[in-house]
Formats: sequence, structure tokens, C-alpha cells
Amino acid sequence: MEINDLLSLNAFPKGYEACFLEGCSLKETCLHHLYYSLQPVNNTWGDAIYPSVLKAENLVDGCCRMYQEKKLVTCYAGFTHFFDEVRRMDLPSLRKEVYTYFRGRSNFYRYSNAENGYLYTQSMADDIKALFMKYGYNEPKYERTFESIPFRQ
Repeated sequence: MEINDLLSLNAFPKGYEACFLEGCSLKETCLHHLYYSLQPVNNTWGDAIYPSVLKAENLVDGCCRMYQEKKLVTCYAGFTHFFDEVRRMDLPSLRKEVYTYFRGRSNFYRYSNAENGYLYTQSMADDIKALFMKYGYNEPKYERTFESIPFRQ
């Protein structure tokens, strides 16, 4: 089964940007264009990607900087035992660094619960592992892994 078949309009996070640029060479593999194609015909406004994204000065490595590839990635969730191995003397400073990485404690819990749009991916896990290793610990434990489509990176 193809990713397009797995996705519905409800799967996208609130406020996701639609791309209606038919001249884009990457539209067939982009989540933003898929989101646009799923919109009902009576939808007349919403967040969108502007045509200026295809101007030379806005491209990144010759590609649209808003491009979001349709792909499945491994994600992690369940941070209940995240700090179990951390010694009491290291806990406040390590916890502060982890919360800062997630841009706050509430986001930490959103990623832990894998709320819509908050997917803790392998690249994030590598960053957190580096933080733990800086303090002399192994990477934290996660309760579950799953495959999902990252809407933001």
C-alpha cells in the first residue's frame, strides 16, 4: 500500500501548509502538495506556501526549502523511564538540558505521548543520546517504537 493511500486529511497536523504550485518538480513526493490535493473543493483559504519559495534565493541545494518528503521513519515514544539511570546529582542539570532541547517541559511530554505532529525521530534520539553521553550515561530507554510519517522536521 502506498503512503498516499494511508493518509487522509485528518492525519495532517492543524495549520499544515498547503502547496498548490503545479510547476514544482518535487510535487509528486511532497506532503505539502498531497495536503493540497486532499482539500475539499469548498475550502477557499488556509495556510499556504507562496510561489516565492521557488525563487533562486529561497532554494536550499536547488530544492524548495519547504519540501517535506513522503516517507515512513522510525519514531520513539514513552519517556516514563527516561531519567531512571541518572544519578541524583546530575538529574537537575541534565533534565534542564533535555527540556531546553525540546523547547520546554510540555513539549517533552507531547513528544513522549507522540501527539499529532510531535514525533521523536532517530535524529532527535541521536541528539539526546549525545546529551546523556556528555554526562556519562547510556541513551535513555523508550517504551515503544513505531513507524510514522514526519510532517515537520
